Amino acid sequence: MEGIENVLSFGPLIQYLKERIDRETTIKKHFFEFVLNKLLANPHLKEELTVNEMGYFKDELELIYCLVEPAFAEEEKTIWAISVPLDPLVICGTDAFYEMMQGGNDLLHRSVIQSTQDKSVVQTRMEFVYSVIFEKLYNQKIPVGNDVSYALSFLEKGLPRYFKINIDTRFIEVVARGPLPPLNLIEWAKDIRGEDYDWGQGIKQLPLSLFRFRGLAIITVTDITQEQAVDNIKEIALSRHGFALKEDTQQVIHSLKVLMGSPETEFGLLPNLRVNNKLVFTLESGNNSILLQPNHCIDNGKSFQKLAEEYLNHPKPVLIDDSVQGEDPRQLLQFLNMAGIQAYALFPIFHSNEVAGVLEIYSYKKGVLNLQSLVKLKDALPVIAQLLKNAIDEFNNHLDNIVKDKFTALQPAVQWKFNEAAWNYLRENRLSNQKRPIEKIAFKSVFPLYGAIDIRNSTIARNKAMAADAAFQLELLIKLLERIRQQTGLVLVDDMIVKCNKWLSGIHGDIRDSEYGKLNEFLDNKITPFLQDLNEKDSTLQPLIRPYLEETEASTGRALNNIRVFDNALKILNNTINGSLEQFNNELQTFYPYYFEKFRTDGFEFDIYVGQDIAPQRPFSRYYLQNLRLRQLQVMAEIARATHALLPKLEIPLQTTQLIYIRSAPIDIVFRQDEHKFDVEGSYNIRYQVIKKRIDKVRILGSDERLTQPGKIALVYLNESEVREYRDYIAYLQDQQLLLDDLEVVELEELQGITGLRALRVGVKVDV
Repeated sequence: MEGIENVLSFGPLIQYLKERIDRETTIKKHFFEFVLNKLLANPHLKEELTVNEMGYFKDELELIYCLVEPAFAEEEKTIWAISVPLDPLVICGTDAFYEMMQGGNDLLHRSVIQSTQDKSVVQTRMEFVYSVIFEKLYNQKIPVGNDVSYALSFLEKGLPRYFKINIDTRFIEVVARGPLPPLNLIEWAKDIRGEDYDWGQGIKQLPLSLFRFRGLAIITVTDITQEQAVDNIKEIALSRHGFALKEDTQQVIHSLKVLMGSPETEFGLLPNLRVNNKLVFTLESGNNSILLQPNHCIDNGKSFQKLAEEYLNHPKPVLIDDSVQGEDPRQLLQFLNMAGIQAYALFPIFHSNEVAGVLEIYSYKKGVLNLQSLVKLKDALPVIAQLLKNAIDEFNNHLDNIVKDKFTALQPAVQWKFNEAAWNYLRENRLSNQKRPIEKIAFKSVFPLYGAIDIRNSTIARNKAMAADAAFQLELLIKLLERIRQQTGLVLVDDMIVKCNKWLSGIHGDIRDSEYGKLNEFLDNKITPFLQDLNEKDSTLQPLIRPYLEETEASTGRALNNIRVFDNALKILNNTINGSLEQFNNELQTFYPYYFEKFRTDGFEFDIYVGQDIAPQRPFSRYYLQNLRLRQLQVMAEIARATHALLPKLEIPLQTTQLIYIRSAPIDIVFRQDEHKFDVEGSYNIRYQVIKKRIDKVRILGSDERLTQPGKIALVYLNESEVREYRDYIAYLQDQQLLLDDLEVVELEELQGITGLRALRVGVKVDV
């Protein structure tokens, strides 16, 4: 690595041995004394040595190996070496190390220390070098590990092997050429944060030319091929792709081959996919199963379907080769013989005690599979189970998405129409080479009813709750960080304190959702991991950090108390509103089928469409419509009364407003596939939809007063003829002591493209 001066020396090792001898009380002390005396007695010992001079210390180097490695370690299996500090020049090593370095495989060792053109490798190496400097000269441990995994491909097998490389720096001394620059991690962090930072030159404020490295580096290489192969599969499982991507399946199979260490071994993964509880195989899920390939399947896979069903009903491991055979494998042998397979194993894979699928292992060569080789798959089976479960979930979601893409969440009143369309779609496309689009779902001349229950000023209340919680947490955090800074001297904490104070100063009684989200991102990604790491690794800080972590726990901590209070109040109100609407819908569906759809906002909106076209088998009468309208007005009054009664129980006094839009003339509606819902059709009918969307915050003409008010019901209309019917309903509900005798008629402000809107407004008798 350019800019680094490395010198061989036994000095740091000798000093280490002297310190261990002084404090050692076990029998190891005698061994340390023996090694130290052996080094000091060598006439060639100097403060600094050349590579050639190290040849005089063969016995001493052998003793260092005995010091560092366990006494019972087998040298022929231990990949171990001594090198110049931070330099690829190896002084001595075990036979296993030199065997690995033979031929072109010295790539591994060169990757450990030498700089390459790969930016990430350069940065990793530089971070390691500076971590040594910080630890040795500044007594400051930086969380940069010196374990690195590299893939090395052996051409004779064609499969990668993975190694973890550890560089032991205990016997390396860092010597400063002059006065040490002050430790300023925050400034250095700012300097190296940019993506274009040239790591090849090191840290500008702390160039490597200021330092010399002397001593010995101990390199230990551990084969972690099996662990890495399992981790590679885990990464795919966590991506949640299931087997939707063919590349993922190929990578899983490749990792399983690496795990087995055999390129002659093949794999198949079959998730337990079912439609109406019938086992199915899709092209995606079965394209890597040897038994589902077209040239191996007999009678279009029907025999295999039956065999698979029987197997999944009584799952057990199966191994078929020259020496071991499972119970009664005759049916399976028919498929294997056709495929030319010499050895075959089948494992049922369980997820949460249910069969998630099966794992096939097979080979076209004899003697490849046996019980000993299959044991290597043990650690991968739980990950395979998650993969197969992902595949099942992806398949089920895919089916659901098709339904939602073509249709919607179906209701009994309209499901018959969608079933007809689905059948026509399947039938026509089965008989046609060109795929035809699904037919349009529409209902003609249906009567619309619209209602909205809104939580007044909910956004303002939410923003205030979030601001109060954010201020409390930031004040708590700043105090904690200041105490951590005082106790540890970690100067990087200063930057966190500055940012927290900046966030705190920007909160003035409320905070918007977008800013609250950015604050939580800062806390979750920067602060919490830092505190959790300190809490785990430094027991002296636990009494400081644990109380903060407890206060910020989502379900119980005081740092989220205000938003919990708000959410709880909103939840209580919405549960009450939703329960009333569900009861209303369930009751009236028994009189005549209609389409009912509600939308959750901070409160609820709902649409009702009723008419002959929705229920062609039942004669439609206008009395059904009138009954719906009266009950709609009645339930709105009941909701106003019920939510008002909740006020004493709510920690935040949230109130509701009630709005109805009246339209007497029927409209046409059509199912919009892109929006997954019904909408009006035709230019004349669109006016209904436009008015409905714009009246939620409309004001009374000539004033700043909003039409909707807590404790009142507002009924918006365009023509007087549309409202006559509702006047009778209002009078009836006043007689029933549900509405107050305060009916008023108001004109509304002009909305964009809409004039002449008027409204009835009547109070609800909320105190009973």
